[in-house]
Amino acid sequence: MQQTQYLLDAATFTRNGQVFAAQSPISIFNRALDGLPAQQDQTIDWSVKGRTDNAGQRYLTVHVVGYVVLICQRCLRDFHYQIDAENTVLVVNDELDLDVDIDDPDAPERILASAHLNALELVEDELILSLPYVPRHDQCPDLHEALQNQDEEAEDEKPNPFAVLSQFKKS
Repeated sequence: MQQTQYLLDAATFTRNGQVFAAQSPISIFNRALDGLPAQQDQTIDWSVKGRTDNAGQRYLTVHVVGYVVLICQRCLRDFHYQIDAENTVLVVNDELDLDVDIDDPDAPERILASAHLNALELVEDELILSLPYVPRHDQCPDLHEALQNQDEEAEDEKPNPFAVLSQFKKS
């Protein structure tokens, strides 16, 4: 598959509010699939939308929909993990602007503007970020009920690390 068709000029794309949408086989996302079980012939639906706000700031919104086959860390069975992720990034012109507001959790991620921005790399980044750190079923089909309840009880018993702060508030 020729990837040059997915190259975007970030300045033109955002200024004109362009949209690019496609459907790609999961097999082209090598970084995302590293360490995962064999995938089926599924496809990932994705889109990249450009926009410029009233202040002249340029944004790209990446939306990814599909599923990935993962291995449940409780029962060790394959399962389909549904993905419907969207992220908006601020496009900046200078590398110095990449690190502004890094302490603000609400600040959008930033990427450097490019005349040859690869949309597939943005999509793959979003795909990677949407995968769980510890994949597991919501309800494992073959896991003994006592083990499932034990897992839930262990989560409930974890002490709140901020509970000690409530003592300071009282005094």
